[in-house]
Amino acid sequence: MLRCALALAFAVAAIGIGPSGSAAAQTTVERSVEAASAQDDLIALVNSYRASNGLQAVASDAALTAAAAWMAGNMAARNYIGHVSSDGRSPTQRMSAFGYPATSMYTGEDLGAGYGTAGAVFAGWQGSAAHNAVLLNPNYNAIGIGLVYEPSSTYKWYWAADFAGPGGTVKILAPPAPQPEVIAVRATAPRRAAPQPGLDTSPEVTQDAVDAEAVRVAARTAFIEALGARRIAHLFAVLARMGAL
Repeated sequence: MLRCALALAFAVAAIGIGPSGSAAAQTTVERSVEAASAQDDLIALVNSYRASNGLQAVASDAALTAAAAWMAGNMAARNYIGHVSSDGRSPTQRMSAFGYPATSMYTGEDLGAGYGTAGAVFAGWQGSAAHNAVLLNPNYNAIGIGLVYEPSSTYKWYWAADFAGPGGTVKILAPPAPQPEVIAVRATAPRRAAPQPGLDTSPEVTQDAVDAEAVRVAARTAFIEALGARRIAHLFAVLARMGAL
């Protein structure tokens, strides 16, 4: 089948930490119960981490879980760690073999060895850029966890986490946008600036009222007086010429 959309992201983590003496003495049944609990714990850690980064959760998928469990068991039995299994298959091929439509999906895988708890392997993946990119890939909505304990192997504990999803149809949950803070402000009337001392540069110009009739009377009186003065002066001049004075 042609691959519609495929993005492979594979990462491996390993540390050489062996179990304590008491852990090595546990029965196979006890180990199985412990592994199942650790698988649930790891999925919870992955989803909490994705949620804090605004990504949708990944749900446990039976086909992916079977593929991851086979891979963890194969690494433990063959005493190796790597994305190409001992039979030469890639993660996508293994997922497809267990019934997941991996060739038409985005897929990814994180591997770990030597980590005794879900918290320890998760912290190891977070601390690696390649592993962390798989944990926070927004294209995934399904996961399968495989965990096997093999006391005779180098690392004892072997982890496999297979991720897959349809890519473009995946809903990314955006963190809530911060709401703007509203501050109430009481409306107040604007204050007038206090007058500053100084000189008035535009003095007011006023004009007194004038009696028009009084002006006319005064002008006529002045005219008559002037006319009489001229006549008297003319009379004195005539008399002077006649020798009367």
